[in-house]
Amino acid sequence: LHAPAPMSRQPPSAELQPRLGPPLALKNEPAVQIFPTEFNELPGWHQDNHGAAFQSFQRSCAAWRVQPDDRPLSGVFGLGRIGDWKKLCNINVQRGQEKQFFERWFRPYAVANSGDFDGLFTGYFVPQLRGSPRPGPRYWVPVYGMPKDLVKRNGQTGRLLDGRLVPYYERAEINAGALSGKGLELLWVDSDIDAFFLEIQGSGHVLMEDGTVRALSYAGKNGRAYYAIGKTLVDRGEIARDAISMQSIRDWIMRHPKEGRELMLQNQSYVFFKFADARAADGPIGSMNVPLTAGYSLAVDKNYLPLGVPLWLDAEHPAGRQRLRRLVMAQDTGGAIKGVIRGDVYWGADKQAGELAGVMKSRGRYFLLVPKHVAVG
Repeated sequence: LHAPAPMSRQPPSAELQPRLGPPLALKNEPAVQIFPTEFNELPGWHQDNHGAAFQSFQRSCAAWRVQPDDRPLSGVFGLGRIGDWKKLCNINVQRGQEKQFFERWFRPYAVANSGDFDGLFTGYFVPQLRGSPRPGPRYWVPVYGMPKDLVKRNGQTGRLLDGRLVPYYERAEINAGALSGKGLELLWVDSDIDAFFLEIQGSGHVLMEDGTVRALSYAGKNGRAYYAIGKTLVDRGEIARDAISMQSIRDWIMRHPKEGRELMLQNQSYVFFKFADARAADGPIGSMNVPLTAGYSLAVDKNYLPLGVPLWLDAEHPAGRQRLRRLVMAQDTGGAIKGVIRGDVYWGADKQAGELAGVMKSRGRYFLLVPKHVAVG
């Protein structure tokens, strides 16, 4: 296992260099290194709102409780079985003792990928759209539920044609009416641009004509590759790299409606939705099937990290204030979230959440919290 020199590791995003123990080898991913450390070494640990983090952790527990004890956690870190984590969920923690709970029962580990501790952290939020249960001159953009003819076979997503699995309809085909008349329309909204960004966020609230609000959550996708239109705009020189954000992309599309819609069609990936259940009042339902906690839930790549686990995040704050340092739970996934040191912070549903999420592209790192009774690797 390749290990960097003791103090040349230098996580470039932090002024405080934590003291780390020798790396532990991972059987499943030799390029990933984990270094044991102590809570006193975590930058900002003593200033966090551990009560809010513990509430988010309890939502992870709610998902674990309905899973069999002997099921192994996914990912590359070898973090034991569900039953190992359930033990911590049954501990009675008094209000104000949440910080002590984590310190007593967990051990933090710095995570590096081929010697690099730094990764990219972005943000997302719940957008608010305007909609109607019926189509009309104003509400003309359908939001679709999961198609009945979409199937998965041998790890591939598509539809059956003469007994063969072929790729499912891409965005251009769906926009041209490939799903019309199949009764899949959940509702209609008044902006194709808003509908596009709804897909990127994966959930949303729709203010209906009668004043009610319908919550939408992710149901699935068509299996086509995700295409980042922001990268194209940067590569073309339309938007400066340091100015790219959800807001700047949206503004560009609004100023260039024809070119913008052609660009959106380049993203062949298409997301389908469902009406969220009553739990969505507490937050959108993430991939772990629990409500997300604003500011304390993180979308990750589940090929590397199992859902539910706590991570100490240390990243640049999107508002340019002090660094974003808090305990978050890996409770969601995203099509663009790829890699071991990569995350997407869920910020919430209000205007400020949208502003923070839209501009966040922060360099940062995380420390993985592992129960002390679980052997890593």
